[in-house]
Amino acid sequence: MGFKAGTAHCALEPLGGMMIKSHNAASKISLVAGASLLACALLTGVGHAGEAETPATVPTDATDQALDQVTITARRREEKLQDVPITVSAVSGQVLRTERLDRVADYAAKIANFAALQQNTRVSTLVVRGLGGNANSDGSEAGVGLIVDGVFFTHPGFSWLDFVDLDHIELARGPQGTLLGKNTTLGALIVTTKAPSYRPEATVNATVSSRDHYQVRGNVSGPIVGDTLAGRLTFYGDTGGGWITNKTDGRSYLDNRRWAIRGQLQFDPNPSFTDRLIVEHYDSKEYNNYYPPVGDPLTYVNGAVRYGWARRVLAAVGYTPSYDVKDANLDTQQRLISKTDGVSNLADLKLGAYTLTSISAWRRLYYRPNNDSDYTPYPIFRAGYDVDVDQFSQELRLASPTGGKIDWQAGVYLLKQEVRSNYRVELFSKASAFFLSPLLPSAILNGVETDQIGAADTKSAAVFGQGAWRLNDRVSVTAGLRYTHETREASNTVFSFGGAPLTGALALYTAYRTAVTGAPYTVRAKKKDGSVSWLINPSYRISDDVLAYASASYGEKSGAANLGAKLGDSIIIAPEKSTDYELGIKTTLAGGRATLNANLYNNTIDGYQATLSDPTSTNGRSYLANVGKVRLRGVEVEGAAQLSDHLNLSFSTAWGEAIYVSYKNAPPPAEYSYAGAPVSADLSGKSAPFAPNWTGNVSARWEQPLASGLSLFAYVNETWRSRTYLHPLSSFGRQEGYALTNVGIGLRGRGERWSVTAWSKNLFDKNYALAFSAATTVTPYAAILGDPRTVGLTLAAKPF
Repeated sequence: MGFKAGTAHCALEPLGGMMIKSHNAASKISLVAGASLLACALLTGVGHAGEAETPATVPTDATDQALDQVTITARRREEKLQDVPITVSAVSGQVLRTERLDRVADYAAKIANFAALQQNTRVSTLVVRGLGGNANSDGSEAGVGLIVDGVFFTHPGFSWLDFVDLDHIELARGPQGTLLGKNTTLGALIVTTKAPSYRPEATVNATVSSRDHYQVRGNVSGPIVGDTLAGRLTFYGDTGGGWITNKTDGRSYLDNRRWAIRGQLQFDPNPSFTDRLIVEHYDSKEYNNYYPPVGDPLTYVNGAVRYGWARRVLAAVGYTPSYDVKDANLDTQQRLISKTDGVSNLADLKLGAYTLTSISAWRRLYYRPNNDSDYTPYPIFRAGYDVDVDQFSQELRLASPTGGKIDWQAGVYLLKQEVRSNYRVELFSKASAFFLSPLLPSAILNGVETDQIGAADTKSAAVFGQGAWRLNDRVSVTAGLRYTHETREASNTVFSFGGAPLTGALALYTAYRTAVTGAPYTVRAKKKDGSVSWLINPSYRISDDVLAYASASYGEKSGAANLGAKLGDSIIIAPEKSTDYELGIKTTLAGGRATLNANLYNNTIDGYQATLSDPTSTNGRSYLANVGKVRLRGVEVEGAAQLSDHLNLSFSTAWGEAIYVSYKNAPPPAEYSYAGAPVSADLSGKSAPFAPNWTGNVSARWEQPLASGLSLFAYVNETWRSRTYLHPLSSFGRQEGYALTNVGIGLRGRGERWSVTAWSKNLFDKNYALAFSAATTVTPYAAILGDPRTVGLTLAAKPF
């Protein structure tokens, strides 16, 4: 899978020949060549002058060599990307549709230093500059925020959704909070869907692709009552595509079985008031909870024999594990169920030259996994987190008119969120043999269930303001301030039930059951916090086409609720504190036919929320805590050029590092946990997991008009990431650098009334892992797999 096996220190079963070699020279050359081609175009001045643009859209007029400009809303106003003095990237919905970038994780094909893990609703997270985290902690908020149509969503699982019918997406980097809803420490992904239109319009497209994968997407919009009320209805369905066949029952794992519907109403009774109501539902029932084992150390690094998962299953049921990631052989795996519902209302009221905005929203997430957690075809145990989230938010914001010496925005933000997370473990007939001994009766554990029910309730209230002062035509200073007050309540209740009564002859085994299930307990706490976030952002327009800027910002992410807390643990830990410095330049070149933007960043996060190992314990017990300090620093560059009437080139690349400045008492990897070994490790000075030093992409789009209003078009996109690892001390869970290539070619009719596209994702069928999970005494190292090559055909039409 492009990840490495063990070293000589650990005996490891082979990985079934699924290792990828390090990133080949051709991929690196393609990245450099793309940047060189853009630079060449800028220096030679190809084409004619025109209006400026971002690297995001396909020109709608093939004779106009100016780049199209995406309008962004990262500062809660509609602004051109090249005019905004902050570090933000944007991609238009047209480009996302043309290049088949359907999922949030696909956005990395256009934006460097960004990634998304979307294995399922709970194991989802957004990553900026190598950090994001909290995919496995329901009581923690994400370091990268998600904002959809102006609504901030706190739980990382909301990023799992497929967002369709998009206007554009934006990625704002660095701490956010003075304007963008709740505080974040790393950045925010801003998703904007298309609003209802008073001009009748409809689109529908159908896709058939590899492995019996079928997809349909459609929307219709138009007036309902004259020019006062308009509506928009969007639907998508997605099924098939599974590419791992389970030996036990023949089911196809890693498939799609999802659908969604979104309805909107736009109410415009007069020029002073507008209201947009959005109601949506997302639903899935999929076998996407497949995480194949990729290794389990048979010895510790000191050479001592290790009795871990591999030896346990061999002793308990006589099963010899396979580490071929396609060799699925599971007996208790079931489909994962996930549902999301949402209602939001966005209203704007003109008060003279000022605008009062209200954003009211409710969101619900429901998630039920059914994981075969023993990774075998034997009935041992099943485990997973049942998650329920209810979120209510209200934002009121007053904005001054623009164009004067000073413009400003100020408002209040209210949030109430309830999270329930139940870590449910079901034990089956072979559980006693696995957890205890094959010599003991199966009745000890068979039919027993243990529940760990965590609850986290948050009430947050904030006041904020941000303003820009234009000293003259070239110099301006933006400053923002926010105060947030939060009340958090959290609890964790652990208990077990079920199984045969341990009476009579079985009474002797009560202690054995308790050794596995533990004694019941409850911990709870309540905490109030206040925090201040700020931003200082000067900019200087060197010329009409060159904008230089700097920014210093500070933000805090709420103190996490440790929903796995044990007696004596702190169940609510302190906030993360992020201080970020940016220095950047934005240029529009060749008369509007090219853009080239670059920025430097240095972001320090104190009180980083991660896992600590208790140095006083005898068994290396770990828990969620504030572990120390992380430093992110690097450079990001992106650009685009309309090289001719028919050819557009864009690229983005980044070098960065995510380093633990201080992280003592970190949990060591499984192979370091031998008797007498230190129960913790010092990772100070080491890189954070899954944080590549290099990321990049190059895209080319070409269109050639033909006779009778037809156009032939094609695109190619190359994305590259350097090597990453799960743990700096372990030889397991290492992913070599890899490149992914997406291509497409198609034909469209006049006015894009219809089109047909043949396309492929991961054209060269690279095998790679998106992430890994750590081994424990009862589980192996496991991988979350990237998708293999997919080839498809998409038909699209605009009925009107």
